[in-house]
Amino acid sequence: MISFLHRHQGHTFRFQASNWMGWETLWVDDELICRRFSISPQAEYNVKTTNGGNYRLTTLVEPDSQLIICRLYRHHNRAFEHVCSIKQGRDHQMRQSRRLYILSACAMSAALLLLLI
Repeated sequence: MISFLHRHQGHTFRFQASNWMGWETLWVDDELICRRFSISPQAEYNVKTTNGGNYRLTTLVEPDSQLIICRLYRHHNRAFEHVCSIKQGRDHQMRQSRRLYILSACAMSAALLLLLI
């Protein structure tokens, strides 16, 4: 699972994409904005917040480095201005896989110990 989280001017933007299934979800201020299936290397979301602010969130995969980049833009003075860029690479995905493997191994060990007692 790839996950991006950013807070800007009192708003929380959270984007998640599944490595295996292709599902993408976008949450703004803990409200589900969009959930869709996508296998494209890039995506774009236009978001209007509760106080009327307009934002654009884009994601793309760089072909050379295989970095996944999530960019957030805020609509200001008739144009979108860049707020932040968050990057994740294969190392991050491998660390997450290792953590999941270790967590599941610990859970299975604990379950076996309970069964033996």
